[in-house]
Amino acid sequence: MAIEFNGEFRVATPREEAFRVLSDVQQFSPLLPTYQSHRLCDDGTSNVNVKVGVGKIRGTAVVNLKLTEHDAPMSAKYSGKGRIMGGAFNLTAAFDLEEIAPEETRVRWRGDLIILGKLTSLAGGLIRPVAGKQIQNLIDAIQKALDLGSPPASAQPSTTAQA
Repeated sequence: MAIEFNGEFRVATPREEAFRVLSDVQQFSPLLPTYQSHRLCDDGTSNVNVKVGVGKIRGTAVVNLKLTEHDAPMSAKYSGKGRIMGGAFNLTAAFDLEEIAPEETRVRWRGDLIILGKLTSLAGGLIRPVAGKQIQNLIDAIQKALDLGSPPASAQPSTTAQA
C-alpha cells in the first residue's frame, strides 16, 4: 500500500532558521507523531522509536531516519525505513522553503509512505485515514516548532493511496 501526501504552510520565521530546524535530525525526530525516543547512529542516521496503532493493532516501530538531500537554505529531504508487526515500511518527507519576506517562509512539503506485509491485509482500510491524521500531526508539530505565533496549518494534507 502506498500513500502520497503534500501541502504547504507559511511561518513567520526566516528561511535559514526554518532550514536549520528541518535539516537537523536531532530537532526533526521529536516532531514525528507518537515519538518516544531516538538514538543517533555512527552512520549519521537516527533510530526513532514511535508508537503505532491501527484499530486494535498496536505496537512500537523503529524508524531508521536519514537526511538524504539538503540544499541550504532551500530544501531538505528525509528517507526512513523500518519494520512493524510482521511487515515493513519506507517513507520519504521533503520540504522546499521559499522566502516570502525576510521574516516569513513558505514551506511546501511532500512525501510518501509505503507499507508492506501483514499489516496491510489486517488493517488495510484503516491505514489511510490513520496515516492522514498522523501526517497532519507531523505538519502541525513542524509548524509549531518553526513559528509559535502561527495558527495550525489551515489546509488538510492532500493524500492519495494506491493498493
